[in-house]
Amino acid sequence: MGTWLTVDTADAPPLHQAAHAAAVGWLGPNRRLVVLFSLVAGGLFCLAVAAAAAATQTAGGWRLVLSVLAAGIGLFTVAVVVVAWQAALPRLAARGDMLLVPVGSLRIEQLPLDAVECFFLGSQRLDRSGSPTAGDDPAFRVGTLVVRVAERAAKRHADEWTARGIFAAWEDGYLVIDGRWTEPLTVETLRRVNGRLAQAKRAPVVEGCRSANSAGGCGA
Repeated sequence: MGTWLTVDTADAPPLHQAAHAAAVGWLGPNRRLVVLFSLVAGGLFCLAVAAAAAATQTAGGWRLVLSVLAAGIGLFTVAVVVVAWQAALPRLAARGDMLLVPVGSLRIEQLPLDAVECFFLGSQRLDRSGSPTAGDDPAFRVGTLVVRVAERAAKRHADEWTARGIFAAWEDGYLVIDGRWTEPLTVETLRRVNGRLAQAKRAPVVEGCRSANSAGGCGA
């Protein structure tokens, strides 16, 4: 995975000059979820320790039951810690000339910055279980950040850029980042990540990338 840093400052060196540097975070995680998962992991760890301690002070069948319970809680704690670690990663980062986007299941999509045209805000329909739906009457809507890549690159990598996960998914040649796992997706956030992209590519920010409803699109 390499080293991830949530750093985003105007004084950062041009990313194309730091091919071997640590990744620079462009879009932060949802810190409330990170804290929640951390608290859950801490509570489960305490339960596992308590069950293990109780098992050492009992005998017979109860000792076996408490030992199995402690082991089960311990394994679940490890799973929650892994999810918390993944949730704490920047949702967008850059290393050298590559854009890094966590998708899920320990997978990080790597996109050449030259192929990334811009970012824009979107929304996704969800059913009552929280899963994406194409229905006309969704139970919820969640904000998304959409990564637009050059059409030529999307066609060339059509067989490779198909990953789907809890953090992001490819849809019709766009990489859609689920806003539930990111910092608040505001106009200022959008301006910042597009500015970082422009800085990395030494190109002006495309005004049409401010939202999904912009008539001009993202431009070339």
